[in-house]
Amino acid sequence: MDLATWWVGDPLIDLPPLLNFQIQLADDDVVLARINHLTTRQVKERRQTGHRPYIGYLGLRAVTYGWVATLEASIVKYNLVFPVPSGDRFLWDFATLPGWQGKDLYYPRLLQTIVQAEHAKRFWLVPTPQNQSSVEIISKTGFEAVGHLSLQPDGKVGLIPAKRKVPESERVLIGAALLGVPVISLPEPSGDLS
Repeated sequence: MDLATWWVGDPLIDLPPLLNFQIQLADDDVVLARINHLTTRQVKERRQTGHRPYIGYLGLRAVTYGWVATLEASIVKYNLVFPVPSGDRFLWDFATLPGWQGKDLYYPRLLQTIVQAEHAKRFWLVPTPQNQSSVEIISKTGFEAVGHLSLQPDGKVGLIPAKRKVPESERVLIGAALLGVPVISLPEPSGDLS
């Protein structure tokens, strides 16, 4: 699983507006519960713990959503739970509803709207590796993969810097600190093929 980030000052890809498409901070727990396959109680619990939901509408129809963690976040696959510093946001649980998927229209605009609306310095997310479309859209939107989360032989999680990053990269170090995991440097090939 890759850790991707976008920081204030990073470029955003120019996306032309879509007719009748708008994104807003969600205020209707019933709609949010229905499209997110949650109960209204679960939606309220998420809100109470500092999570903010956004919904993208095409006309009056909800077609995409995503959550922003402002206080604490988690990555269930690795059993990581970590605080989110006040200048950061962790983006999670994003989806485009069936019937609207595969067009690469709504998800990029949702991400960009959130980074413009949240007034934070850094945004982080971990796309689901099985959803290759999501991984590609994230990079096309302006987010950059800084490293790969990996389970180490000792059972602990580490962050392996992306190939184009050096372990000392500020973004790698801050990302690892955010998640509370060490930076794992892979050994350089020795060149000796004997």
